[in-house]
Amino acid sequence: MVFATNVSTYELLVKPILNSPNAPNRTVIQGYFLTISNPSFSNLQIQLTFKARTPNFNSSPIVAFWDVNGTNNQLVPTFSFPCLRSYTFNLPALDTGLFLLQPDITNSNVITNRNTEIRGYVRLRIASASSVAGSGNTRTLLLSAQQRGTFLPQGTIQPPVAGDYDQLGYSLPLATGGSQVTLQTKVTPAVALALPNRKRILEAIEANPAFLSDITNEPLAQQVAQLSVEEQQRMLYILLESIQGGSEVALADNPIQIEANGNGSDAASELTGVGTLTS
Repeated sequence: MVFATNVSTYELLVKPILNSPNAPNRTVIQGYFLTISNPSFSNLQIQLTFKARTPNFNSSPIVAFWDVNGTNNQLVPTFSFPCLRSYTFNLPALDTGLFLLQPDITNSNVITNRNTEIRGYVRLRIASASSVAGSGNTRTLLLSAQQRGTFLPQGTIQPPVAGDYDQLGYSLPLATGGSQVTLQTKVTPAVALALPNRKRILEAIEANPAFLSDITNEPLAQQVAQLSVEEQQRMLYILLESIQGGSEVALADNPIQIEANGNGSDAASELTGVGTLTS
């Protein structure tokens, strides 16, 4: 099993259709889009590395974004060299994100110069993964790569404010020949977690059903916080599995062992067959 894989080629552009001040002289702006899905129960840290040699990354400003929840978060390169840019970001369990690399059109010179043309290839590795019982040290991703762009309206070197904007988009072949890749990674061991006894947790839920959203950003906890009190009680053992990654969690004097398949057993027999917890 490998630790990294080539994903695809890419091409970043800010170029005129014809290098002339006369029509047609529309400018095309093109960026690279990579959709990454995480079908595992692990939270992952992904690293993308972009290679470019002629021209290299010093030839024109570029910018990268990562979007999971509908907000494009600008990324700062982990490594930045003339021929290499590397970006690291997080992808939660069972979630999908969109990575975007494009010319930095917030820099006014990028469009007026119309001279961005950077080509290369992309490598991906899973830098780390949270521990999940029975999952070993391999994780699987689903990938989809595209080039997307915009044709600016007809104009001179500086396109007019209003006009006819057109879009382009086409899929890129993936290096593996398929969208699914499986890679080895470093697994972060589960951290021992001591929680208050079960009665105190359930009393806190009854007093404020949304309290989970205030104490952790863990995605499953955020979802559980939106359920009713009864549903939260039934979901509590799933929450413990997600936080602890399948290891033993101490709840006062009642240890609960969460199994890899999601079933729970309790020495005090307080976890019923449907997962309802009683105080």
